[in-house]
Amino acid sequence: MATKDKKEHYILPIIIGFFIVGVFGSLFMVTMKDINNSVNKSVYLNNIIESSSKKDGKNAYLKITSISPKFAEGKKNSGYYFVSDGKYNYVVLLDNKTAKKLIDEDLELKPITIEGVTRETPDILKEIALEEYNNGYEEHEKISVKDYYSYFGDIYLDQTIALK
Repeated sequence: MATKDKKEHYILPIIIGFFIVGVFGSLFMVTMKDINNSVNKSVYLNNIIESSSKKDGKNAYLKITSISPKFAEGKKNSGYYFVSDGKYNYVVLLDNKTAKKLIDEDLELKPITIEGVTRETPDILKEIALEEYNNGYEEHEKISVKDYYSYFGDIYLDQTIALK
């Protein structure tokens, strides 16, 4: 049986050990919270479209359930596509590798989330998008430039730019 002096020698290292574990555990939790906050800085694209604040240059994401063929060429191995989240349609700029991955997947069964940066839609892109989107529709079914916003919003998601 241990004497009282020997018991006291064991208690101090145990208390110090608990203190060290508590400090490192707290630091670990704070670090994980910061990592989660940086990952969660992206906002769903439709929320940005519907907001009244500045929309250009925001980190955004989309959960894509369908994708069209490329309707316009982008810069450096990229292109513009119509995509849907199952509820709304959007215009996105994708690098060719990501576009191929999305086209090859069955997005209705397994939607894929992409991230990027929002960009104001230039008038020339709106015109091209409308021309391609309206292709094959009867005249009375076509959407006009003034209806563009209600179909696609006033921004597009540029997946080719690294998030800030």
